[in-house]
Amino acid sequence: MTSAKHGYRLAAGGVIDRQRAVSFSYNGDHLRGYAGDTLASALIANGVGVIGRSFKYHRPRGFYGTGTEDPNSMLAVRDAYGFEPAIRAGQVRLSEGLEACSVSGWPSPEFDVAAIAQLASNVLGAGFYYKTMMWPNWRLFEPFIRRSTGFGRLDSAISRREMHHRHEVADVLVIGGGPAGLTAARQLAHSGLKIVLVDDQPRLGGALLWEAVSFDGVPASEWVDRTVDALKADANVTILTSTMATAAYEDNAFTLVEQRADEHGVRAEHHWKLRAANVVLATGMVDRPLLFADNDRPGIMLGSSVRRLIGEFGVAPADRLTVYTNNDSGYLTAIAARKAGIDVPVLVDTRPQGQAIHAAAAEQSGVRCVFDSQIEGTSGYKHLKAVTVRGSSTVESIRCSGLAVSGGWTPLIQLAGHRGVKPVYQERESMFVVRAAPPGWHVIGGAAGSLHLTTTLAQARAAASAIGSDRGVPMEQGADVSVDCMSYGSISPQWIPDCGARSRMWVDFQNDVKVSDLDLAARENYVSVEHLKRYTTLGMGTDQGRTSNINGLAVMAGLTDRAINAVGTTTFRPPYSAVRMGTIANRRDGDLHQPRRYLPAHAIHEKLGGVLEDFGWERPDWYRSNGADRESAVEAEMVAVRNHVGVFDGSSLGKIEVTGPDAGLFLSRFYVSNMATLKPGGVRYSVMLKEDGVIFDDGVVACLGPNHFLAGPTSGNAEAVAGWFEQWRQTEWPTMRVAVATVTANWASIAIAGPCARDLLARLEPDFDISPEVFKHMQVREGHVAGVPARVARVSFTGELQYEVSVPSRYAASLLNTLLERGSGLTPRAVGMEAWLRLRLEKGYIHLGSDTNGRTTPLDIGMGGIVAKRKDDFLGKRSLSLAFATSEEREQLVGVEAIDGTLQAGGRILASGHERTPCPSEGYITSACFSPSLGKSIGLALVVRGSERKGETVSVFSGGSIIRCRLTSPTFYDAENKRLNA
Repeated sequence: MTSAKHGYRLAAGGVIDRQRAVSFSYNGDHLRGYAGDTLASALIANGVGVIGRSFKYHRPRGFYGTGTEDPNSMLAVRDAYGFEPAIRAGQVRLSEGLEACSVSGWPSPEFDVAAIAQLASNVLGAGFYYKTMMWPNWRLFEPFIRRSTGFGRLDSAISRREMHHRHEVADVLVIGGGPAGLTAARQLAHSGLKIVLVDDQPRLGGALLWEAVSFDGVPASEWVDRTVDALKADANVTILTSTMATAAYEDNAFTLVEQRADEHGVRAEHHWKLRAANVVLATGMVDRPLLFADNDRPGIMLGSSVRRLIGEFGVAPADRLTVYTNNDSGYLTAIAARKAGIDVPVLVDTRPQGQAIHAAAAEQSGVRCVFDSQIEGTSGYKHLKAVTVRGSSTVESIRCSGLAVSGGWTPLIQLAGHRGVKPVYQERESMFVVRAAPPGWHVIGGAAGSLHLTTTLAQARAAASAIGSDRGVPMEQGADVSVDCMSYGSISPQWIPDCGARSRMWVDFQNDVKVSDLDLAARENYVSVEHLKRYTTLGMGTDQGRTSNINGLAVMAGLTDRAINAVGTTTFRPPYSAVRMGTIANRRDGDLHQPRRYLPAHAIHEKLGGVLEDFGWERPDWYRSNGADRESAVEAEMVAVRNHVGVFDGSSLGKIEVTGPDAGLFLSRFYVSNMATLKPGGVRYSVMLKEDGVIFDDGVVACLGPNHFLAGPTSGNAEAVAGWFEQWRQTEWPTMRVAVATVTANWASIAIAGPCARDLLARLEPDFDISPEVFKHMQVREGHVAGVPARVARVSFTGELQYEVSVPSRYAASLLNTLLERGSGLTPRAVGMEAWLRLRLEKGYIHLGSDTNGRTTPLDIGMGGIVAKRKDDFLGKRSLSLAFATSEEREQLVGVEAIDGTLQAGGRILASGHERTPCPSEGYITSACFSPSLGKSIGLALVVRGSERKGETVSVFSGGSIIRCRLTSPTFYDAENKRLNA
């Protein structure tokens, strides 16, 4: 673990705090790093070479990058506050006691049994699973495939990490705290504009933390410190470090994830939702790999990552480092390595010597440079041992333990892609850039393809000036800064090497996509960039193609004789980097995810022994005071309603007041029944539809007075119906003279049902006549009961004489108590949800969502006559005339009674002529129960052509057996409505 051959700590250098040692563990080994390290830099400093295994072939994988661009270093990490099942090591800041372990390779990354798959690599090419796993049945292979996918395992321990949601509005959002972002923010500071600067690193400066740069003779670190101090001095500037901009949406809305850490780990995460008038995209760019045979061995890294390890963390990735490049930035890597005391035996440049502007400087530092050459291959398995260099006339083997590669640069423009921007290929710099930024955006620096720091600073100042001009804010003209640094220079790409086996050239390191796979895809005509991605899995790994996409697209362009720009790029979609679901959920788990809604008389239900269940509201399913178990209690409650009187709390039912001169017409446009003809004191039942004619909700509407209606949607749809009303009122019928007000929480509703319901209501001393001749079924009265204001509707969900008494919510508990206490001699019982639903089933009333589905129309439940009578329009009416709604093969609501056996909801109606399963089905049981009143098992069902098949005997597969049933009318109880109208 501590051998210096494959990585070690330099004696000096970096911006880490060498006075603060940090202990951590990796796969059970106890290691040490320093404050300021990432997990990646600390592991490399401790000599860790193999960090994981690739997905398909299980080849050894080492560190390839130092941040989000690394496709190899996914680890499971636990700190004092929480657990990350899979995160890149370069994204984790080292903390005391941190525990990390591998998520790929069994039993370990060093020795992986599944590496035997490499022996079958010739038959595991692109799309092999589409060709080989279809016979005899895909499901034979599915369990194995599912087990082999993904990284890490979830942990059941509850995280101690604090989660917060934050909201912000800014004049300017600057994304990226490198030289471009800092310069733009500094020039915008003290302008009065509200500026938010975000960067994913805990320390601002970007590449200035490791590149050899000075400003006006001052080291870059001092320039960064002075700039940051100036920004902090402006109260209008907010700096968010350790903050990832994860997504960009319309109207410049962004999501950000901020991590707040201490010495023990990430103690809090803030999920920001921010909207900005202007955006400065200064996200920089990442180094690109080069293609050559066996380019995936541990020890091979991106050149910029090597420089970062040396300059920011004081870590050498190898003691003998070869450099391979097609551009001038590779020379910066060689020079930085030599200054750190690392042996650099050779720098291999694919270009002619005349294009290498830093060759002399590299040679002066002791680096031998060879030109017009390529790396033909590498040797080693778990660690790089040597590379083979092929020149125009020579072949040379170079012993080394590390290889830094630089194949050009890829601007990080994914956030612009989230806004629909299509990148354009820039031939000269061999990169995709943003040509047409979204409104209010300014793309600068590396994100704009700048390879020269002086150009970057000029772009930043120009962007700040443009924003100031747009906002009418005078800007201080920043003075030109003299920059001393080595340019990234020019590039001469060579996408497909002239030497080496294509079947050994890895394009996507995580998913094992090789040049030969792209060649196969081209031959099989998967040449569209989106088809290529899905067929080969190119760029579908956790790095989302940051290191693989451009090379893959360029190779496909070469294989199909197209320009790279013609191939295009895949679609960038949020998030830019993985976001934990817990971060998005925030504290919204358990009751905070969906707050419990309690009935106003909740305490009384608990006192009565109500067994509460979540029906959207916490409502009693049954009462222990009515029986020793659920079934006996439910039967007792049903018997009470049928023979005496039951009391049911229906306070959760929706209550929406609709008022105004056009109120009746307004409601008529929603309901199948014509509510405009409803007179004061009247109540009408109906259903409302969506535009497709499918039932959306049902309920009663009461007319309380002229231009004053009370709509009663179902409990589950109360908010949705109110929103539906408002949507149409505001967007489609804004001239209608109507107001909509939700009063569900203002009124408690207690239903009293049964033969003795009128007697019980009389004991509340209502100040209005409740005699059957005056107060009839489907009528409503306003007045007082028991001395409090009340609305009483005579409506029934049970088929019995029933009154729904609504009082202000503060009187709910008192009303419920009073009804039960004054019922002496009438034997009232509290009734729970289960008994209430079984009572309505006996009567044949539908329960929305149970007896309807996403296809059910009013024609299917026996309301065709009402639809036919409506001459004017209502929502969904026209859809009811379409072929799908009028088909003779529609499933229609019918009753079902068991001849033998017991019905269960979900039972399937077997097609005629079939008595065994599997077989075709002609419908299903939507609701079922045993009826104490009828003495048999009954149910409702949606059956093909059900309305014309009443009386037919059918077979039903229910509860694992086939029983004989008879299709009937949905109304099983009191079909003449004598009890209901009593």
